[in-house]
Amino acid sequence: MKKSLIFLIFSLVYADTASFVLENDAIVGQDHHYTNGMYYTWMSENNANFPDVLGFIDLGQKNVAFSISHAIFTPHNKDISSKDLNDLPYAGYLDFNFLTYKSSANFFHELGLNMGMVGPSTQAETLQKSFHSLIGHDKPKGWDNQLDDEFMYGISYNIGYKTDPIALQDLSFDLTTNIRADLGNFYTGALIGATARLSSFPMHSFSTIGNFIGANESSLLNYEKVKNFNWALSLGVFYNTFETYYLIDEAIDQGYNLSKTDYMFGEKLALDFFYDSFKLSFYVKAINIDNKDSSSNNEKTGGISFVWKWD
Repeated sequence: MKKSLIFLIFSLVYADTASFVLENDAIVGQDHHYTNGMYYTWMSENNANFPDVLGFIDLGQKNVAFSISHAIFTPHNKDISSKDLNDLPYAGYLDFNFLTYKSSANFFHELGLNMGMVGPSTQAETLQKSFHSLIGHDKPKGWDNQLDDEFMYGISYNIGYKTDPIALQDLSFDLTTNIRADLGNFYTGALIGATARLSSFPMHSFSTIGNFIGANESSLLNYEKVKNFNWALSLGVFYNTFETYYLIDEAIDQGYNLSKTDYMFGEKLALDFFYDSFKLSFYVKAINIDNKDSSSNNEKTGGISFVWKWD
């Protein structure tokens, strides 16, 4: 049993392609609502021996992926110990996502199954208080009012298209678009996104915009090593409609004076640096959230991503 566990951990870290992402609104000078996210993703290489779950899709490449997502949510005022019924409640979210792909150089289909938890079992309180102590900030005082433990589950389907790289003198340009649908008790909704990318070399990976919360697994498809130092600059936009969003819906059921989330739209600006097997990215996301009974609210988050590829 011990040897099997060690092998599993080793295979997840020293895998075909993997990434770790840290998002935090403190990077852009905020500290509320969606305040921190940590995401790990493992993506396999193309393997014809994988079970063909998407057999109805006539594309030659098969990949599988696994991700872990952890996110922390807090109200704006963290100096009070009582509930603020006019703001988002404290909550932690932990998600495990299992995905299978059929793809080509220009198209991909992604089917995902996710399960996880909202509540104290996610250890969001411990993580945030430890981080605040590390950076010298006051510890938030309202975690006793966080949402209770609840099992989360869902299914997703994502379709993406990427143009062939277009030469612009010594640079390369490509565009990735995707449409994603989710059905689950944490989130039910649909997303449409597009990302334009300018790079110092022709890129074959899909520059998908990702989810409003969680790992962006499809961005690791067709990731490849590069020679020497290279870079890429991308700008993505998305529109996301909501039918179910557990954090808001559960808070309303508990008497919070909130409105159901109707939709959100936003942009993501990213700068990527490549060297050999590695990619280091810095990005900023700006999101406008519209509720059914209130005007839009602007949220900003900064992120750092590290990708590595092992043969």
